[in-house]
Amino acid sequence: MPQCRLLLAAVVLLGAVVAAVAQQPLASPSDLAGLYSLRASLGLRAREWPARADPCTAWAGVMCRAGRVVGVSVAGFRRTRLASRAPAFAVDGLRNLTALELFNASGFPLPGEVPAWFSRGLPPPLAVLDLRYAAVNGMLPPDLGSSGNLTRLLLSGNSLSGQVPETLLSVKGLRVLDLSTNNFTGELPSVSVGAGDVAASLFNISGNSLYGVATDAIGALKTRFRLVDVSSNYLDGDWNGSDATVDVSVNCFSGVPGQRRRVDCEDFYRREGVRLVDSPVPAPLPQPSPEKSRGISKNVLIGVLAAAAALMVMFLVALLFCLMRRRQRGGGRGAETNEEGARGMRRRDSSVNPVASSPVAVSPRADATPKDAIAVFGELTYEQLIHATGGFGDDNLLKHGHSGDIYHGVLENGAHVIVKKIGTKSINKVSSELDFYSRYSHERIVPLLGHLANNDEEFLSYKYMPKADLTSALHKKPVDTEDGLHSLDWITRLKIATGVAEAMCFLHDECSPPFVHRDIQASSVLLDDKFEVRLGSMSNICAQQSAGSQNVFSRILRSSKSLDKNISGPPATCSYDVYCFGKVILELVTGNFGVSGSNDAGSEEWLTNTINRISISDKDSIINIIDPLLVVDEDHLEEVWAVAIVAKTCLNSKPSRRPSARYVLKALENPLRVVRAGSRSNSARLRSSSSRSSWQSAFLQGNRYQNYEVMSPSGRMLDGRGSVRSHISGGEASSSFKRSLREIAPDPQVLDEDVAV
Repeated sequence: MPQCRLLLAAVVLLGAVVAAVAQQPLASPSDLAGLYSLRASLGLRAREWPARADPCTAWAGVMCRAGRVVGVSVAGFRRTRLASRAPAFAVDGLRNLTALELFNASGFPLPGEVPAWFSRGLPPPLAVLDLRYAAVNGMLPPDLGSSGNLTRLLLSGNSLSGQVPETLLSVKGLRVLDLSTNNFTGELPSVSVGAGDVAASLFNISGNSLYGVATDAIGALKTRFRLVDVSSNYLDGDWNGSDATVDVSVNCFSGVPGQRRRVDCEDFYRREGVRLVDSPVPAPLPQPSPEKSRGISKNVLIGVLAAAAALMVMFLVALLFCLMRRRQRGGGRGAETNEEGARGMRRRDSSVNPVASSPVAVSPRADATPKDAIAVFGELTYEQLIHATGGFGDDNLLKHGHSGDIYHGVLENGAHVIVKKIGTKSINKVSSELDFYSRYSHERIVPLLGHLANNDEEFLSYKYMPKADLTSALHKKPVDTEDGLHSLDWITRLKIATGVAEAMCFLHDECSPPFVHRDIQASSVLLDDKFEVRLGSMSNICAQQSAGSQNVFSRILRSSKSLDKNISGPPATCSYDVYCFGKVILELVTGNFGVSGSNDAGSEEWLTNTINRISISDKDSIINIIDPLLVVDEDHLEEVWAVAIVAKTCLNSKPSRRPSARYVLKALENPLRVVRAGSRSNSARLRSSSSRSSWQSAFLQGNRYQNYEVMSPSGRMLDGRGSVRSHISGGEASSSFKRSLREIAPDPQVLDEDVAV
């Protein structure tokens, strides 16, 4: 018993000593001079670093040990109003902090080039240098980090350019090197085998403009880093896409799915003055001989025209014959026969055309066994999917989607994937999604990693999204977050809205024919670890329906395309996507849970009341509808007001008055121009901007003359007061009323699938 008391007293005494050492005031004059130099050059406010106070005990972000400064963090700080007028990368005070181990300036604006003395003048103990999203530009010093003891160098989200110094990859002890989302060019830096620390964790240089043959360089990087991410560049060469520790998506590699279009790669290499390795050299056209260039004889021309006429007649006869046979057999076969035929057709199609957006599994033959179901992505088989998802057990089940069950899986190599298991009842919804992925890929669309067919079930695997979907990120409790903060800040919300708009622009403007998502809601917006948007829930995607009727031959040709077989459910129009996106924007502004995916009467009444509170002439009109967890200052309040006006315009009851996805994207990229253009209503500039060619007019006119209406669950129109109204004019119902019942976009169906956690 006395021994226990003695031991307890010793522990308490040791804790007191440690606390006293940690709270010991700053004792180094050199460190004090360095901190005050940083305080002046960075223009930090007295709120964070008060003058005439001990930095170790009273300055935020300053960490001390034994009277020496060992860590400085200015992440999230703001400069004084005077210093913010001319911010610069001025951190010379760090040279006096000779015991510094960590410097974190992520999110703090440091516009300018990295100082040259960072090469050999960093404090020797410095291990962590975090400059993410700090507005750093220019080129990196050639010997960056050679004098320090760096283990983590984080420079993502800046505007760094030029080539990456090869000496940076040879820094001993460097475990994490993140250079993603910059403007680096040139070839991928090579590293000698065995250089540095073999146990390094991550090398990320995605989102740059690197080019050239990179096969050998990536192989050397694998010997140094456990995970290598070179996606979203223009690298060329050959690569084995089955290696899950290397991400080479959205590049110019040959024989690897999920790459850029060949024409985009060739245009980029042409601008850089180089040529793709495997780019075919166009063969010279044969020069016609003088004897054969005299012209075509009359007899030959008559023969060609006669043959063409005969072929046309045969084609028309065959079409009429097929049409008659189809009418005779209409209704003769049951639904079961049609379903089996469609299933066999889909399997034959998918076994020929692998999905081209990313490494995708090829569907097996209709008579294949599970052992024959081989996937291109990591040679996945049905047994491997069973093992990755724990036998598709409840522990790995994320949710029950309307087209299949969503599971979280972990492959044998540690890679995380999302697997959707589709049963026989929903198997007909796969063809349109696979047809889209086989032709298109985009950085704002969630990558499809694999497709596997096994007996009466099909499996789709998607890339794992660490931040889940927008619903989870927006409405997560502070205790569930890593930093204990409240909901997403406004900068992140606006970034997410812009990302969804970019995805819509790709579907509506860059695809031919335009594609309609038909299920845009918060649960469809997936987020990666940097809150970059990946639009998911692609099971309802289809080509946009063209206006007007079609003739017999157009319908026959349409029937052969899988994207037009089952256009049911929500309207297949681009204006419907814009309508749904307006509800997503409103959920980002108000924080109202589930407003983008609800169709009940209560949500409709709330939507009507909320929209009518948004005024284009009164910024204070949105104060009562903003998310209570969203803390915004006076500068950001005007942006929130502008984005709310964009949402109101997208939710116009008339599809013809809704802006296009291209205009919505421009408005979100320049939100202040929406409201500031509206403030000049008396000037000639506004009258000139009201033309149909101005994107601002899409929001100014739509809100200036709009009496907001929404569709009630019963199909009747609700006016701004929530009362039922009809389009009656002169005692007779207007024809636009019947048209509005068909055209005005109803609420999106609750299609809550494809959520990647």
